[in-house]
Amino acid sequence: MTENNKEIDYYHIGETKLKEIEQKSNKIKAAEIYIDLNRYMSIEIEENAIKNSEIGTENGISMRLFDKRGSLGFAYTNRFEKSTLDMMLKNAFKMMNAGTSDPDFKDLPSHYDNYPNVKSLYNKNIENFAIEEASQYVADLIQVCDEDELAISQSATFKTNYSETYIFNTNGVETIGKKTIASISSNIIVKDDSTGETSSGFERQSVRNLRELNVKDTAIRALEDAKQNLNRQKISNMKVPVVLTPKGTANLILSPLASAINAERFQYKRSFLVGKRGKKIGSSMLTVEDNALIDGATGSSIFDDEGVPGKNKMIVDEGRFLENGLLHNSYTASKEGITSTGNAVRSSYNSTPSISSTNFILKTGEHSKEEMIHDIKTGILFDYTGDSPNMATGDFSGLILHGNLIKNGEISHSLNETMFGINLINLFKNITAISKEYKVYGSFWAPYVKIEEMQIIGSA
Repeated sequence: MTENNKEIDYYHIGETKLKEIEQKSNKIKAAEIYIDLNRYMSIEIEENAIKNSEIGTENGISMRLFDKRGSLGFAYTNRFEKSTLDMMLKNAFKMMNAGTSDPDFKDLPSHYDNYPNVKSLYNKNIENFAIEEASQYVADLIQVCDEDELAISQSATFKTNYSETYIFNTNGVETIGKKTIASISSNIIVKDDSTGETSSGFERQSVRNLRELNVKDTAIRALEDAKQNLNRQKISNMKVPVVLTPKGTANLILSPLASAINAERFQYKRSFLVGKRGKKIGSSMLTVEDNALIDGATGSSIFDDEGVPGKNKMIVDEGRFLENGLLHNSYTASKEGITSTGNAVRSSYNSTPSISSTNFILKTGEHSKEEMIHDIKTGILFDYTGDSPNMATGDFSGLILHGNLIKNGEISHSLNETMFGINLINLFKNITAISKEYKVYGSFWAPYVKIEEMQIIGSA
């Protein structure tokens, strides 16, 4: 990448700055240079018309310095002139010297001889994508809304990003990688003119290769979602079987579970899974892995944001939460005396590493969606809630924003003013069927899931 039309040797900058740090002070226990370069394009649609379009770059460099007390000095800049980089180094040293000791810090990751071969994380059709080429993608989005009688408005986004990452540390880590990603999201509002009722539906898709992006299909699914949520009716209280859609599975199973196994949350005892390692937490159908090694997947990576190789990690095996089922960065791993699981992530060059899942996958089953619904006399198809669980206890109650009554094996009217309540461990243990179909939402690979029984609170 270039800055101000000048070619910059980012590898040389990282290597040189690291040597400067090592020569500057004998107080340093470990140091790291992180360089993140991004070239992006973004188009926003409001009321089914283009509202804003933007192209730009977001480039920056940061450094972490640790002294022998474990005190951290962190500084960053988005400029690469020598004077600015020298000031960044000076500020990092100041912060380190003024910081408090941290006995839990042991070291940064060590040098790795081998990294996994993960294919198709980059494609030149995204790196070289010009904003002029976006017209057909945007036209397809707008067309789906324009041509439907019930659709009255759409908000949507179309984004592409090309990134390069450089990581160097004093333990011998030197990694360089590049990735591409393109994403589309569509939120369509429909109106039933006979009743005046309105409803919305949402769908999204992210890919590494533009050829895999299906804009029209994404908008059509958002439209179908909105229509299925019309004709909302109140129901009475009931305790009935529930079928989670892939969105519902991401909402009620995968997202809470990914948060619960974050080692930082776990070590602070803010997870409902504390004390349950090695124990049964769910049905034998519940098998979950965190897999960074899937070719072309948007959650995949050759290395994490500390330069640790990506891995495939089993989290829950046939309902049993594994002893080594936590997601770690190097800091949380060192507190347990183990190596990082390769789950360090940064939101930007200007942040220190946190922890996140990669491709978080619920193993599919043998049933079709139709088979799972067919034998339900009275039940609920649960698509989405905007609420979140109490992560310390696992209690989860909230409003079903998108859902339908199931009656005699058929999907019936949508739900109005309907709530749910369940503990997540009970939900996991009451899984009775999982579909062979699945959808990918961000890092979550989610099938349909049937829950034997859930408390539903109606308002009829």
